[in-house]
Amino acid sequence: MKIFLNGEQKNIEDYHTAESLLRKLGLHDKRVAIEINREIISRSVYSNKIISENDRIEIIKAVGGG
Repeated sequence: MKIFLNGEQKNIEDYHTAESLLRKLGLHDKRVAIEINREIISRSVYSNKIISENDRIEIIKAVGGG
């Protein structure tokens, strides 16, 4: 299945949730924000949010500092 991840076309397995995609990318234990098709996804629904063909996904990592 084709998706666009942070502006780049990627091919992934057909069935993924936002949570399983983060696990596949090694980001499941990181502080991130996910936007799918210009909608910010709440962490509480990561396990239920299904990734679909041609979704445009932005994943932003939180960076601390001062």
